[in-house]
Amino acid sequence: MSHSRNVFAAGVAVGASATLISWAVVHVRDKLKRFGRARSEQLTLAQLEVDSVPEALAAWRREAEVAVELARECGLAMRRAADDAKAVDWKGAGTLDPCTATDRDNEALVCRRLALEFPAHAVVGEEAAAATGRIPAVDPAVPTWVVDPIDGTQNFFHDLPLACVSIGLMHRGAPQLGVVYDPYRDEMYVAARGYGAFVNGRRLKPAGGAGEPAELAEALVLTDPGYERSPGGVAKLVALHGKLLAARTRAVRVVGSSVLSVLLVASGRASAFVAGVGDGGDSPKPWDWCAAAVFARETGCVLEPLDDRVHAPATPKPRRPGDDFDVFAMSGVCSRSRALADAIIKIARP
Repeated sequence: MSHSRNVFAAGVAVGASATLISWAVVHVRDKLKRFGRARSEQLTLAQLEVDSVPEALAAWRREAEVAVELARECGLAMRRAADDAKAVDWKGAGTLDPCTATDRDNEALVCRRLALEFPAHAVVGEEAAAATGRIPAVDPAVPTWVVDPIDGTQNFFHDLPLACVSIGLMHRGAPQLGVVYDPYRDEMYVAARGYGAFVNGRRLKPAGGAGEPAELAEALVLTDPGYERSPGGVAKLVALHGKLLAARTRAVRVVGSSVLSVLLVASGRASAFVAGVGDGGDSPKPWDWCAAAVFARETGCVLEPLDDRVHAPATPKPRRPGDDFDVFAMSGVCSRSRALADAIIKIARP
């Protein structure tokens, strides 16, 4: 059995030795020097030098190192992309969903490196799935990386600095590791199931504490219409926003990246995010949910679907209390409080 499979099967004892930490610091420093990014080096070294971070990622140390390095390299490509790297191919005739050369190059880089480092793992990439016209099934027994090389491609294409790189790892049917890099804020998010969630080495504030919004009148709610343009779907989106405004929601905003939207909730910068109320055009996909779901779970946010719709090849199944969020879900609400989640669900569900 490979080292990776041993890690998944048995885990690694919590806590890392000083020798291992020193090796990791030198390893990351050498990698980053090739890019000449002093500030990025400081942030990554801070991640490895803060005591709680190596301990938190002990069971996923090698996987996290590789994902962080790849996410940062992809983010650098986004920042450096010239106009020709933003030339758009559209995913199907008449579609509004773009793919740029940077999307493809980022995904190729990530998939190639993950296959080299973890040959026993599977990889699901957004652009590869789009090219085949279907979302591949995920075998619960096989560690599977789920990659979005640029979440928020429409923003990226228009030079709107609201996009990120998202790399998640699933095993036994649930997200286990999430690495998300926002290259415009230079923020590296890392979370591992059962070990916490961090941004640039700082643990994210747990949700559900005193002062968390419990009512819409106190909340900043994020939504995303995605590419929903069908008459019925548009009517549902209009109805949702009308109900949110009629309920005197303090603020309603659209970021244009489902991954960033969930992370903004997990980091306490937004109160809630709701998506997937239309007829499918606004539905997040597994690469939108996978990494983000780890941050929601580790910060204690509510994350659950609005209904039982799922993307094929998954099949609907009854949801029980305590079940993991299904990354194939076509809808979802993420909230920093149960009361606020219930208020949103009440107006968002048909």
